Amino acid sequence: MRTISDQEVRELIGNVHLVQIEPGEIIRIWCDSARQFVATNKVELFGHVRITRDGVTVTAPEGVYFGDERRAAFTKSVRLEKGAMTLTSAFGEYFADEKKAIFVHDVTVVDSVSSTKSNALTYFDTEEKSIAVGDVSVTSSENNVTVYGDSLVHFAKRAYTIVPKNPRLVQIDTSEGGIIDTLVVMADVMEAYRDTVHRFVAKGNVAMARNDFVARCGEAVYLMKRERIGLRDQPVVWHRENQVTGDSIAVTLFEKRLRSIYVKGRAMAVSRSDSLFRNRFDQLTGRELTMYFAGNKLERVEAERNAVSLYYLFEDQTPNGMNRSSGDRIAIEFQEGKAGRIKVVGGVEGRFFPEPMIAKRESHYNLDGFRWIEARPKRSNLHVIREAHD
Repeated sequence: MRTISDQEVRELIGNVHLVQIEPGEIIRIWCDSARQFVATNKVELFGHVRITRDGVTVTAPEGVYFGDERRAAFTKSVRLEKGAMTLTSAFGEYFADEKKAIFVHDVTVVDSVSSTKSNALTYFDTEEKSIAVGDVSVTSSENNVTVYGDSLVHFAKRAYTIVPKNPRLVQIDTSEGGIIDTLVVMADVMEAYRDTVHRFVAKGNVAMARNDFVARCGEAVYLMKRERIGLRDQPVVWHRENQVTGDSIAVTLFEKRLRSIYVKGRAMAVSRSDSLFRNRFDQLTGRELTMYFAGNKLERVEAERNAVSLYYLFEDQTPNGMNRSSGDRIAIEFQEGKAGRIKVVGGVEGRFFPEPMIAKRESHYNLDGFRWIEARPKRSNLHVIREAHD
């Protein structure tokens, strides 16, 4: 026993083991040496510090334990472990009564499915809830997905995570043939459900881009294992020169390559007929519309129920009128991105409009619901998107 700053101090050296017993639980402390301030019930801990309570283990090179507050503070290289979860940071505090821990600087949380990094994190033991803030990123090694944001809240028991502000999802994939493709999704809010379905939900001003397509909508659901992306709330999808709109859109991948785009409700596909005639758009509408792809190339488009098509004609690059057809079903085959054979089935009606009738009056012939959105989302700059009509 000696005195430091008018306080009685008990020094403990070599294989120190302290125990604090409270109703219903026991806090155990180990370290190489300790300095106990008797009056304040404060213990300074040095060397291989380890504190355990109810399945939670905290370790650090040194720390301070405040017995009356049942609080521990660690100034460097702190590590918390519970089950399959491991948390590390530069500084940390553990509050036994509140069953809460606060970590600051270089915070990393690793569990069985992901790794989370942030500037600061608060962990609530009973709820198994984490709140991370500052340069947050969550990476899943299983599917090469990283979600970034200003903050996040994670509920381990529910396998649920929400990024409430400035979320951005990035998925890097290598498809068959060694082609590297990156999916980027931005939204107002993003949620992740790591249940049997394993899905990401993006809400509000959603914009996404891959090598083979880009899209925007009010809400998107990405089903990872099923390779399916569902778009709702004024969705728009672009594939090369083709624009697709409808009440809802489902994008299906197969082995990480674009397989189909299915549109339901007020479905419309639009593409510019010729770059030299910027007011001429080939159009196809129906209650349902499906685009089929092979090798990332559009092979066929089918419109079902009240199908209508409008296609401009050219002869040796000279405009030569327009065809409008309708029927129960319209199927269009594509070759090298250009429309080829068109097949109309059921209640067929067709009309040809000669060139003098439509020249400089193309907008009068656009199908109901037509709109052309000039600005598309880009991976390098996903932010405000405006609509433009030619």
